[in-house]
Amino acid sequence: MEQRSAVRVRRARRDDVGKLAERAGGPAAGRIRAVRRLLKTLVADVYVLERDGGVDGVVAVTYRRSLAEGGLQATIDALHCFGRGDADERRADLLRLLDCALTRAERRGCVAVECTSDAGEVREELLRRGFAAGPPRLRQRLATRAEGEEEA
Repeated sequence: MEQRSAVRVRRARRDDVGKLAERAGGPAAGRIRAVRRLLKTLVADVYVLERDGGVDGVVAVTYRRSLAEGGLQATIDALHCFGRGDADERRADLLRLLDCALTRAERRGCVAVECTSDAGEVREELLRRGFAAGPPRLRQRLATRAEGEEEA
């Protein structure tokens, strides 16, 4: 008889910072600090998928007031699974995290949700749930100083 592993989605905690920093973008020197700040801010929710005591996935949702949308807008900023399960398990984990993000956005009173994460594995599910391609986004990464560097 195959034993099923215990899976739950929970709010990220301080002891998750190291695992999340491994997956964060930006300069390596500032990742731990960036994740710590994200976990403390009131304009973001970070949830992890926990399996048997280990972190196997993350969803990060940020919130901002939008003039174009006429209210609070949620952005699914990160949606990733790190587990080593098969394709079906991975997809199920991504959908758990997506459901969590959408529930949080509803509870916060958001009028719109966008997904900027590279969520290729759940793209069809997003479309099925009413997401639509929006206008192209332009992005520029701003230079940041690594911690401890002096300004020139």
